[in-house]
Amino acid sequence: MNGKELLARGIEVVTFLFAMFGGFLTAIAPPEETDAKFAVGLSSFFALVVLLFIAVFVKKSKQKKYQKIWLGVAAFAFLLSIPSAFFYKSYLNQLTFPYPPDNIKAEWVRGTELTPLAREYQASQPGITPAELVANFGGMGNRELVWTPDSINRAKLILLVNYTLLVMSLALTIFCLTEGLLRPASKKGVGT
Repeated sequence: MNGKELLARGIEVVTFLFAMFGGFLTAIAPPEETDAKFAVGLSSFFALVVLLFIAVFVKKSKQKKYQKIWLGVAAFAFLLSIPSAFFYKSYLNQLTFPYPPDNIKAEWVRGTELTPLAREYQASQPGITPAELVANFGGMGNRELVWTPDSINRAKLILLVNYTLLVMSLALTIFCLTEGLLRPASKKGVGT
């Protein structure tokens, strides 16, 4: 398989990975359109690079000799994906909120630190939801009056890193199993 064919096949595999299970990985990306596109795009590129590294390594090596290594890396990546999934879900629940207040889907990232004025207002209104707090401060255009800009960016980064770690651990698991263990080696290399 030449470089163009390997790249085309890699893109197909990564596209399939993100389309699997009803687009699950795309659907759980951090909210807000530009952040979601960035997270999915970045994770797709990273997954493609990992797949290409594995494909090249498999092509250059004898499969039998490395089966235990592939299995070990796959097991490690899978074990890493389990807590990654729960940490990401936890952060997604903590750092997002629905808006407007009657919306049921969390579509916005909130900050990790309230502004002094918002903290004071929240203390005077026990039980107020983040959406109600934002609404009382004039809506989404004034979100930075509720949370500090730095804390909103910090929350976005936390979500991006955790999403990417989850996707990469799942992709590495799948690629080690499919490319490293299940793909038959030939005398000429992988896919030939």
